[in-house]
Amino acid sequence: MTDISVIGLGNMGAALAATLLKSGRSVTVWNRSPDKAADLVARGATLAASVEDAVGASPATLTCLQTHETTHDLLAPLGPALAGKVVLDLSTGGAEEAEALVAMLTGAGATWQIGMINAYPSGIGQDETAILCAGPEEVWRDWGPAIRALGGASAHVGTEPSAVPALFAAMFTARQGFMFGLIYGGALCRKAGLPMESFAAQIPVTHGVAGNYGKLFARTVPGRDYDNAEATMEVYLRALDDVMATFKATGTSDAFPRLMRDLTQKALDGGEAGRQLTALVEMLAEDRV
Repeated sequence: MTDISVIGLGNMGAALAATLLKSGRSVTVWNRSPDKAADLVARGATLAASVEDAVGASPATLTCLQTHETTHDLLAPLGPALAGKVVLDLSTGGAEEAEALVAMLTGAGATWQIGMINAYPSGIGQDETAILCAGPEEVWRDWGPAIRALGGASAHVGTEPSAVPALFAAMFTARQGFMFGLIYGGALCRKAGLPMESFAAQIPVTHGVAGNYGKLFARTVPGRDYDNAEATMEVYLRALDDVMATFKATGTSDAFPRLMRDLTQKALDGGEAGRQLTALVEMLAEDRV
């Protein structure tokens, strides 16, 4: 019996298994192509002959495959062999896939965590790396130390299987929202004849403002404290109207800033002119758009 099994030895899975070995844990590994396990076996891992052997070799199995659906399809045929086991799935996928996987695992008598890795393979084992997990709290209590060996900033973020896909989608939207803002801003500068170097030079300044926005979000949204705004929605709307006028004057596509402007206008129409811009979270969550 080993401490933990790892199924899926792509670049990320191999990094996870190697880091678990480095942390002093005994590890069983399995991959469709056994040759990918050679280096890990040389480091002390045990190669399982089948998926069932891998799951049976340890109390917990860490899966790092293409999607939650891939994990589901690989493990579902094991049926009763999953009973009493823990599956730590670090694959990717949407909320429905995660829920289907968890339903299958719990139906077979297994417990679980669904995790999201916020790093490249080279970041596995680093103090700043975060693997964000959702699942039963008792499973996190027992297996959190193993996850933290893979990423020192790892954390338990919820108990529902949809929590991690939702968090991934939320974080992706925030990050890519910044990127699309840069893209639209770049198009505006190009149309206006502004040297792109001048725009690019201001990106660090924008990063600083974005950091303040993050602090405002953390200060207001968790407690729904949207009153006493330094910059109200009405102030933002006036600024957005100025922005829209410039996009129109330059003939630049304005779909992205128009979305921001229209959402803010709807909030004002709903009587929220004096509140924080972050109150839009509640409007969107309540489908008042």
